[in-house]
This record gives sequence, structure tokens and C-alpha cells, in this order.
Amino acid sequence: MMARVKSAVYVVLFSLIFLFAKDMTYSQNQPAKETDQGKKEEKADEEVIGWRIKDFRPYIQAIEELEKLNKEYSDNVLKLAIDEYATGLDILEDMESEVLKMKTANREKKYLNERFYWQEIDRKNSEMRQIARRKYEAKMKAVTYFTRAINYMDQIENIEVKQSDKYANFQTRLYQVYVSTQYDLLNFKPCIPILERYITLGERQKNDQWAYKYLASCYGYMERVLEKYQKNAEDEILQYKIKKNRSLLTAVELKYGSDSPHFKRMQEVVEMDEKKSELINDFR
Repeated sequence: MMARVKSAVYVVLFSLIFLFAKDMTYSQNQPAKETDQGKKEEKADEEVIGWRIKDFRPYIQAIEELEKLNKEYSDNVLKLAIDEYATGLDILEDMESEVLKMKTANREKKYLNERFYWQEIDRKNSEMRQIARRKYEAKMKAVTYFTRAINYMDQIENIEVKQSDKYANFQTRLYQVYVSTQYDLLNFKPCIPILERYITLGERQKNDQWAYKYLASCYGYMERVLEKYQKNAEDEILQYKIKKNRSLLTAVELKYGSDSPHFKRMQEVVEMDEKKSELINDFR
């Protein structure tokens, strides 16, 4: 009997101790919770009363455009341009590796079922079309990334970034690969503004004979297209003709020199071309 009473007393004592400890813990933690709640309410008041900067969108775009002058902004945009450029290059390099494998496989394969010469010709033509299709698809895809990279470059306005060697070297490589890829796709017209920019980048680009070779071809293409489809655009045709001939002369001069027979011969070709144009215009 006494044992049962003692057990009951112990149970009551432990219960009281537990409740007291729980109450003490709650009392200690309560001020902290109230403080946290107060901070949250204070922060909420600030959000309601203060400027809602996260939702701000300037109606006048000139305010937002000022961000482009920051070095951090320009550095980030340059990184984006380099990433697009690198992706385009990877596509071209993968294509070149694949084309090399295709050519090697075609060369090493035995064609025992070919009994006639025309069968060999048809097979080789088919192989060439397959390779040409693979090149075209890769270049079309790559030029998309190069175009994005150029668009990013046009957003960079920070003077420090634009005057850096990293920016200048990358811009040169980007313009070169863009033009050569577009040219291979026979997209001559979009090459012109990029080439015209290219030769203004610096002395090295200004004296790059390949820039003028590409320019001459692109100007010549535009001249022919206008002559064929817009014969009444005589002034524009003449402008492209003059630009084409000047680019031809510059390319030959840079490669052979102004005293070379090559340059003199090109001068004769240009003079004949322009004289022919004058006679046609007189006839009209």
C-alpha cells in the first residue's frame, strides 16, 4: 500500500516539474518571437510606405539606357557575346570533323556492285550533295549564334570595355567568322555593313586585303541584282559599281603593291568597266 502511495506522489512531482520547465522555456522564447514579429511588421510597413523599387519600370527609356554605361553591364554583355560566338564555332568545328569522317569513309569503302562508270558518277554526286547539305545546315545554325553575338556587342557602351584589347580582338574575330560564314551561304548583302564596320576598326583591319576581296564580291553581287531586277535604280547601281572597283584596286594594291603589273592590270579592268557603264547610261 505504501509503495503505491509513493509511486503516485512521484508521478505527481514529475508532472509538476515538467509543466514548470515547459512554462519557463515558453517564457524565455516568447520575447524573441515577439521581437521577430515586430521586425516583420516594421519591414512590412517599410515596403508599403517606401519605394517599390523591384517593380519600377521607367517610362522614359533614357533612364534605363544609362545602365549600359556601367562597366559591370558591359562586361556581362561581352561574356554573353563570347558565349554565342563560341557556340557557333563549336558547330562549325563539329561539322568539319564530321565531313572529314564522311570523306574518309567514302574513300575507303569498296563499291563492288558498281559495274558501270555512270554508277560511280551518281554515287559521288550523291556523296557531294550529302556533304554540302551537312555544311549548309551547320553554317545556317552557326550564323544565328554569330548574329546574336554581334547584337550583344552593339549593346556595349562602356568606354573602358570598348577600349580594351579583349574587346577589340574579339570583335575582329567575330566579324571575320560572321562574314566568311554568311558568304559561304551566298548571303552577300548582310556581309556589307559588317565589312564596312570591320575596315574602320583599326589600321590592321583597314589594311586587310581579305576584307576588300569580300567587299568587292558583295558590292558586285548587289550591282548585278539591281541591274537585273531594278534597272531604274541607276544611281544606286553606279554607287555599288564604284565601291566594287575601289575595293578591287585596294585588295590588289595591298597584296601586290601599287607599282606591280597586277595593280596596273586591275586599273585597266576598272577603267573599262566604268567606261562601259558610261556608254550604257549615255545610250539610255
